[in-house]
Amino acid sequence: MTTKPPSYWWAAFTARPFGMPIPPNWFGLATFAMLGAVLSPGFFIVGAGLEIAYLAWLANNKRFRATVDAKVRALQPDEQRYRALLDPLDAADRARQAALEQRASDIVASLDKSPVMAAHADSVEQLVWLHLRLLSALEAISRVVATAKKESARLADQETSIDARLAASDVDPDLRRSLEQQKAVIDARQAAHIEAARRKERIDAELSRIDQQVALIREQTLLATDESRIGSSLDALTASFNEANRWLDSQRDLIGSLDFNDSASLPRHVLRGRTSRTAVSEGESR
Repeated sequence: MTTKPPSYWWAAFTARPFGMPIPPNWFGLATFAMLGAVLSPGFFIVGAGLEIAYLAWLANNKRFRATVDAKVRALQPDEQRYRALLDPLDAADRARQAALEQRASDIVASLDKSPVMAAHADSVEQLVWLHLRLLSALEAISRVVATAKKESARLADQETSIDARLAASDVDPDLRRSLEQQKAVIDARQAAHIEAARRKERIDAELSRIDQQVALIREQTLLATDESRIGSSLDALTASFNEANRWLDSQRDLIGSLDFNDSASLPRHVLRGRTSRTAVSEGESR
């Protein structure tokens, strides 16, 4: 999705620091307008000159531009979808995603240097997006597994108690039916807990595989001296992505609340808006 470049001049004209209801710039314009109307028309010229100088200074300020860019990105569907998955993660998982994004950005930077290989950047982007979705799935499943650990003994005790009561010969038919239903619910929960643990293990394995795959592709891309070598690596990457994505799509029953929109893409700044650590370290070494 293409983001329309923000108008820094208009943003400067309407800037409202500290949550002010009215831009302070407007008060300055009103002041010079009144002075020009009451005292001398020369104030119109002075006010216009000061306004242009103020807008030019603020519109070209790097910090101000970064603030405007962040606000524009926050309104984009891709950015909202990305933040909805990233923000709930704990600090360790966010750091894990950031490390993968950094390696992927190194790959994309290398690919973008070649018109032939630049098309493969989509495969890298999709894998980074899949990694984030898997981390979000892991967070959801981990809550189920944590609950299972806390309640495992209690559920087992309840089931033992129900079995003992059902074994008695003096149980009322209605009570027996109720106890049997309770036992069925407990069995279903225990089965769900076992399945959640199995799926958590599978997601952990998929995440590790993606981490290693991207690290390998990054190394091969940075070291490759010809396009055919990069292309063969990225063909394997694309196959990996398709396989993992098919598996994730089959898990809708447990993590159906996640965003499974396969047409979704990462915000541009994720892979192309950061400084490569490799480039920085090379610059420092010089």
